[in-house]
Amino acid sequence: MVEVEKPAPRAIRRPSTLVLAAFAAGVIPFALYTWAALHGSLAQDDFVVTHQAAAAGPFDLGYLFQDYHGHLQPGGFFLAAVLTWWAPLNFGVLVLPLLLMRAAATVLFWCLLVRCFGRRWAILVPFTVFTASTLLLVPTLWWSYGVQLVPVVLAAAGALHAHVRYLEAGGRWWLGAFAWTLFGLAFYEKAAVIPVLLAGVTVLLGRSFRQHVRYWAAHAVLLAAFAAVFFVVTSSQVGPGEQPMSAGTVADLTGRMLGDTLLPGLAGGPWSGPGAGATWAPSPFAVVAVLLVAALAVIIAGARAGGRRAWAAWALLGAVFAVDVALLALTRLREVGPSAGDDPRYVADLALVAALCGAFAFLPPGAPSGGKRERPIALILCVLLLASSAVGFSRLSPAVRFEHSAQYVGNVRAAVAEDPDLVFFDTFVPSDVVHEWFGADSRASRVVGLLPGTHFDQPTSRMHLLDATGTPHRITGVDPVSRGLPGPVPNCGNAIGETLVRIPLDTPVLGRHLLKLDYYTSDGGEGLVERTPVWFQAGLHTVYLPVDGLFDHIGVQLSSPGAPVCVAKLEIGTPVVSGK
Repeated sequence: MVEVEKPAPRAIRRPSTLVLAAFAAGVIPFALYTWAALHGSLAQDDFVVTHQAAAAGPFDLGYLFQDYHGHLQPGGFFLAAVLTWWAPLNFGVLVLPLLLMRAAATVLFWCLLVRCFGRRWAILVPFTVFTASTLLLVPTLWWSYGVQLVPVVLAAAGALHAHVRYLEAGGRWWLGAFAWTLFGLAFYEKAAVIPVLLAGVTVLLGRSFRQHVRYWAAHAVLLAAFAAVFFVVTSSQVGPGEQPMSAGTVADLTGRMLGDTLLPGLAGGPWSGPGAGATWAPSPFAVVAVLLVAALAVIIAGARAGGRRAWAAWALLGAVFAVDVALLALTRLREVGPSAGDDPRYVADLALVAALCGAFAFLPPGAPSGGKRERPIALILCVLLLASSAVGFSRLSPAVRFEHSAQYVGNVRAAVAEDPDLVFFDTFVPSDVVHEWFGADSRASRVVGLLPGTHFDQPTSRMHLLDATGTPHRITGVDPVSRGLPGPVPNCGNAIGETLVRIPLDTPVLGRHLLKLDYYTSDGGEGLVERTPVWFQAGLHTVYLPVDGLFDHIGVQLSSPGAPVCVAKLEIGTPVVSGK
């Protein structure tokens, strides 16, 4: 019998030190981001979008392709509809796809750098700039913005990676570039810059456009088609306002976007903390001056290292920055003023662009390692970036975790779980939960009405009012602005039967108020108060009912034969709650 020699087992290839370092550079910021995201909450537009999603559903084209403040984002609306159907107002569920997209974008960006420059320690620096930039980490904690930008970042990384593969090997990689671009355009119109990035990378790689004429023509057609749909569907791109637009205000806006937001964000800052709303507090002049000098030094060093390629890379970065400035100036400068430049949302897309252009400025594509000093320099820079980002993120992220909104929703959820029969009088929520400029969308019924078991504005003998923290308080009466005139029946007031009885008011009322009706009946029965079905309980009781409109009388009647209802007292006014 011949013994067959068994092949030696394949040795398990251990990750290189570079891969482990890249893993740490990607995981550390992602872990901080994930913790903050899972401890965050919905706020402002988030509640508006989820309310619309629940009312429309994922296949309502009018909802998907609506003009949302000048934005066209059917992908985000579809995602909101599906996740709201699955778990209404569950922020953890809503943010989970963003976390997965962010992780995928990180992996694809690393693969892109390896594909362009090879496995060398120098690529760890632009990779860390991308992963640790507070430009991406902080504003995307706000879900309604994250669902716009994070898919675009993923689409840009995926399209660039597929594009580079296509330039190298041809084949069907062009399909990936188109698919990723279309994916990004479904979420945010800023994905229109992706073909510009593809063209820029083509130049930086030294490739010719003539070899792929049909490919570039198809990209042009895709952009033209998107632009046509975008301008047909939307009509509110240019924001109105009284702020002047001049060379001075545009220069002020540009300076803020550069010195207060972009440069600090790329370095892991700013370290001055958050500002009003979604903005960042401006950095001290000395910090801005140091950052500008450092940026100038980086540009000069890159030019010395990469020559014409570096200038082309910086030109690409400058062009995308100029597009961001122009878009913000046209759409928000007159409405908000130059302070809009302190909002990181308007330059967050530059984190990927800056990291990529910086890599091309310093590193020749496909070149070997730069020597023994490359590794320690790369590690030192990455550690500094990660430390800076950890400090900056810890100072900036609490402002976009919306703890008050979380408290408001949590208190309502807990109260309904404890007493499923609660009925709330609908009021406006605090402005830091949903601002009053959203109109009816800032009412509690639209903010927390998707929570299972919540009831608003239904006739009840026990009505509650939500305070600024979302804690319900029992309504004990109304502060009357109008009263019903006494009825003609002794010891009864107004006797209500099947025939409609119009109880006159001593003062006409206009608008939304709470009606309080005290009554007595010997037998329970259903009736109507201003055409709203009401159940009259046997005995002496009170029923509360919201009314909205112009009234000089209140109509009451029974729906079927039964014992009469004696209306002893009727008041209309604002709710009065029990002590807290």
